[in-house]
Amino acid sequence: MSNETYIHPTAIVEEGAEIGENTKIWHFCHIRAGAKIGDNVSIGRDCYVDSQVTIGSYSRIQNGVSIYNGVTIDEYCFVGPHVIFTNDQSPRVLKKGWEILNTKLELGASLGAGSIIRCGVQLGRFTMIGAGSVVTKNTKDFSLHLGLPSVQKGYVCACGDRRLEKSDKVVFDCCVEKLPDHMIDKIKKDIHE
Repeated sequence: MSNETYIHPTAIVEEGAEIGENTKIWHFCHIRAGAKIGDNVSIGRDCYVDSQVTIGSYSRIQNGVSIYNGVTIDEYCFVGPHVIFTNDQSPRVLKKGWEILNTKLELGASLGAGSIIRCGVQLGRFTMIGAGSVVTKNTKDFSLHLGLPSVQKGYVCACGDRRLEKSDKVVFDCCVEKLPDHMIDKIKKDIHE
């Protein structure tokens, strides 16, 4: 941990958790042993990060989110307040053995406040999930999903400000103005343009 990493005195960070440089962990969080949190991450008040969870660099986890074993969050992801992740598709008390179904948020995915993410799905790069949506299926890169259950309603540009009919071009002037240069370079190199 660097000197710029901040862990609020009320947070519990178990020995064996990996915390990156310049990461901020706020009030009443609990980070379990075996969790891996990248550089420049912010984890808001009242969050729980289970063992074996990975959170990529530059991601933002807002207040009241519980991230359970089986969830992987890539770089530059946004998880809005009170998002719910699951990891067991058929939970029962005292069940003998249970299977964790992995969930993956790809690069730059954004989840609106109060959305629910069913376990076993993969959310594509820069996917945007509307507040309160319930995601039960995989999503495509740059897709916009809304509703209960969520339905694809088109695509969004890299910064999320522009709705698109298709995803063949995803970086516009608004994106260049609003996103850091290294992020635009990564999108152009690794993804599309």
